[in-house]
Amino acid sequence: MSHRVFLAAVLALGVNACAPPPPPTDPRIVMTPDLPLVADAPSVTTSAGLIRVTLRLMNGTPQDLPILTITDWFDEQGRPISSLMSAPMRLTVPRYGDAMIDRLAPNPRATSFRIHIEPDWAAF
Repeated sequence: MSHRVFLAAVLALGVNACAPPPPPTDPRIVMTPDLPLVADAPSVTTSAGLIRVTLRLMNGTPQDLPILTITDWFDEQGRPISSLMSAPMRLTVPRYGDAMIDRLAPNPRATSFRIHIEPDWAAF
């Protein structure tokens, strides 16, 4: 292998390693753009007539990341459902690790959701 090809390969790997993580592709997951987390696709199931949402967040950085998660629930017409289940919840995604968000709908009228993920600035 020539030195130029080797150098080009090393540079390409270095550029890809510095690229920010891709944003979530599911529009129901809203993450602060500069938050260095990767989110899996949410798993949505129904249990006893209630929607249950689980979402795995992965942290590839060398530091723990404290975050706030806020889950909004909506009825069939898209109207928000007010509930204590929508209160912000603190969570820490460990360095080089992952954490799960697990939310249960407040009542059977909830047919959709949106999860906001943002840094927990109070923890910094």
